[in-house]
Amino acid sequence: MATWLTPKLISRLEALELSVRWVRAGHKLGGHYAINRRGSSIEFADYAPYTAGDDIRSIDWNLYARLDRLYVRTYKEEIALSVELMIDATPSMGLPSPEKFERANRLAVCLGYIGVTDHHHVRMSWIGPGPVAATPWFHQRSDRFRMVELADGARVRGPVAVGEWMRRAAASLRLHGGQAILITDGMVEPAELFQALHLLLIRNMEVKVIQVLTPEELHPAKLVRGGLLVDVETGRTHQLAYRPAELERAVAEHNELLVRFCKRQGIAFAQHRCDEPLETFVTRTLPSRGFLH
Repeated sequence: MATWLTPKLISRLEALELSVRWVRAGHKLGGHYAINRRGSSIEFADYAPYTAGDDIRSIDWNLYARLDRLYVRTYKEEIALSVELMIDATPSMGLPSPEKFERANRLAVCLGYIGVTDHHHVRMSWIGPGPVAATPWFHQRSDRFRMVELADGARVRGPVAVGEWMRRAAASLRLHGGQAILITDGMVEPAELFQALHLLLIRNMEVKVIQVLTPEELHPAKLVRGGLLVDVETGRTHQLAYRPAELERAVAEHNELLVRFCKRQGIAFAQHRCDEPLETFVTRTLPSRGFLH
């Protein structure tokens, strides 16, 4: 077992659950996840205001007599959920240090373990050129050993258009329904990334994004002052003539585009700095951002 996945961390992961805001019809694979549904089912959950179309048999008339307002009973219902963990393995994930890609893979393992602990079916895949690289489905706690092994063995690959990879992945992995969590540094053309996310949305998937960045990338003026810059994703060259403040602003605006797009599309978003402890990010930040509870 990897030394970073300590018994203490495992214990904290087992206390968490994946958060699901909605579930759409999708892949028949997946664990069972309790979600509130109106009407009759298995276990009472809560009350919700009555709206047109609700089954009148679910109205609580005793509550109406006390409050003079209509409420319906909701119940917990077990539904299937499959979870796709997509890790960016394009060249920018290896820069400015290998730590970024390593952290992305460890995040995927943590989320995958939380998923299988909840009896979901979890699969990891890596974004890169060539055939789509993906693991088998994981569905039990003992699978964490294999998850760690495969994540540790993953390597940064060559450049690829994220939208093009997502089209191939959608076909070869038969993506439809469930939840997709993309772990990336977001260092691609915004339109290309938005296209990839849109492809997931139109396949009835609840999409979440974790942006992994190093402190140097958030403050690039400390890393690069000027000269000729080579884009590792495209091979294109750029003559840098930014003043430090302009460079900082350009990076901030690029990241803000991703944040705004996710907000408009109802995509949960979280940014993770590699100098933040992994355990803190998973157990504190991700629950506050709607990924876990």
